[in-house]
Amino acid sequence: MKKLNTFKLATLVLTVLVLFSACQKDDDEGPAGPDPSFLASSIDELGEVDLGNFVIPTSYDITGDFAPGAYNGQKRRLAQLKEIVDSSRNEPIFWDLKAALSNENRDQFQSADAQGNSDIRTKIDELNFDNGNTSVADAFADLAEKFTTSTQANYTTTASNGVAGMITTGSKKRHVNANGLEFIQLLEKGLYGAMMYDQMVDDYLRPTQAGAENGKGNNESAAGADYATSGTDRQHRWDEVFGYLGADPASYPNPSNDSNGDGQFIANYTFDFSDETEAVYGINLADKLMDAFIFGRAVLKAGEGFGPGDETTNEAYYEAARKDVKLYTELGIATAAYHYLNAAIADITDEDKLHHLSEALAFIYSLSFNAEGRISAAQVHDVLIALGWSNSDSSLSGVYDINLWEVTDDQMEKAKDLLDIAYPGFGAIPF
Repeated sequence: MKKLNTFKLATLVLTVLVLFSACQKDDDEGPAGPDPSFLASSIDELGEVDLGNFVIPTSYDITGDFAPGAYNGQKRRLAQLKEIVDSSRNEPIFWDLKAALSNENRDQFQSADAQGNSDIRTKIDELNFDNGNTSVADAFADLAEKFTTSTQANYTTTASNGVAGMITTGSKKRHVNANGLEFIQLLEKGLYGAMMYDQMVDDYLRPTQAGAENGKGNNESAAGADYATSGTDRQHRWDEVFGYLGADPASYPNPSNDSNGDGQFIANYTFDFSDETEAVYGINLADKLMDAFIFGRAVLKAGEGFGPGDETTNEAYYEAARKDVKLYTELGIATAAYHYLNAAIADITDEDKLHHLSEALAFIYSLSFNAEGRISAAQVHDVLIALGWSNSDSSLSGVYDINLWEVTDDQMEKAKDLLDIAYPGFGAIPF
């Protein structure tokens, strides 16, 4: 893990001002440039930290320095989503994808990593802001069913405006509905938000889960028999957050890996665009996110006790780690949204635009699943409305109002402008 240094705001401001100076008339006119302080690390602001005799490891080592630890259910659900995505590459799809989301009868998957007593559907049903309402999970089930049915009916058809079927981008064939929506992109990347992101930032990072209000606390006696495999209850909740990131605990982010940094799903995309934020703001998102995970787990390990009276958890340190995990996870998703909007704007063919715009819509929608995020669910809906999403329906079902064949560059630029309210300056970065 990189040494925790104090955030050098003055240097970063200078960097950003230089980058954006071309957009200014002179030193006395125009905007001062984007404020980079929103990327600042709460851990860095702590300055020097003291965890006693506990030495912070260089990796997320739940079999060594952080032992015991486990996040098996999270790994299984990611494996299930991977199998669903991989299956979509073969048309027509005869696997019931709706049943796969629920893992009906617990026998839907072939890979050993995906098999077991877990499913994706129940985790979407746990969405905190729905208060038990299953509408989000229902919408994903409906999307999966529409995808399955459409591939069976239209896999030999060449898609066009108003006609569902296949498009070709490069050497790949992709399935879209009559409005040009690539189903699998919204299903996969939408679940980055509705399952992974929500579970990470709005569920397990709640005060009553990984936080100080957890009734079992950060001690071995309250964890009971579970301590032998999962550590204290707070440690286990923190590990579950890490499990949904999809990062290799030993090597992420791997700077020599130019494809995914040894991560999948959210971890992969966070890695992909960290170089750009580092070049402009001096902040590498993947590095900061992994630092935060390691530091937060170190705080909990250093502060654990046998019983409640033995706990010495530094809650200020923990809170700084929690804030950084939430921030850099959000920024990783946001950079992907910008990237695909930029790609769709630059695309020459309609087919490429449909593919990239489908991905952009999914990443933007995913940003809504964080009650404490820099962008609110209502603001996310405004961004989506700019692209043609239903004005009256902010749910996943609102996507069916968009005709992706007819979305203009101006609409996508407007969406970037609206995103820039939450992420100032990102719109000018070539993600």
